[in-house]
Amino acid sequence: MGFTGFDPAVVALLVELPDWDTDRYSARKAELAAGLTTPGLTLIQDVAGRLGAELTVTRRSSVSPLHRDLRFAPEGSPRYKDHLLLTTWEGADKRTSPTLWIRIDSERAGFASGIAFTPEIRDRWRSAVGSDDGAALTAILDQLRAAREIEVAGDEVKRVPAPFDAEHPRADLLRKTGFQVRFTEDLPGTIADPSFADWCADRLESLLPVHRWLTDHLT
Repeated sequence: MGFTGFDPAVVALLVELPDWDTDRYSARKAELAAGLTTPGLTLIQDVAGRLGAELTVTRRSSVSPLHRDLRFAPEGSPRYKDHLLLTTWEGADKRTSPTLWIRIDSERAGFASGIAFTPEIRDRWRSAVGSDDGAALTAILDQLRAAREIEVAGDEVKRVPAPFDAEHPRADLLRKTGFQVRFTEDLPGTIADPSFADWCADRLESLLPVHRWLTDHLT
């Protein structure tokens, strides 16, 4: 069965989750699953199937848990997240593959395309971005900026890496040690309706040129 919609009342609970304790979460875990995480899996399955790429979706890895592993979180971090994160990726290993994200909180939806860098991927990134192939990525980003407000995220080193000149036209991209293009929009009124999948697919489709560039040059 395809995506039929989220429960708006359960989506609204996301803003409260960071204040919950384990007892309250346990008491409402079934409600969160039925209204949020289970339809989240069908949403990312539905959307990925429409995008015309060899995308992977798995029950275990495509729906991030609503709780954090506090062993790896800053002291004082809340146990529970205020958002649902859905992922689909192209490649054998999710950790090093070009990935598409949908992020949903109580008021907004976010969409992203990107990849985590290993040393090998970082080297391929610099080689591609520093060459004429990098101009194609810049053109893609410019087209996205003309259509909506985007953020080009990722940690950076302070200086343009050798052997590239500090005045290289893509110096900002060469300094990246990770890469993600993302944007957010207000949730539409269709979140409880199957047509919400159409809305999400349209927005991830706008990021497909970024995803394809990453796939072509970094995998």
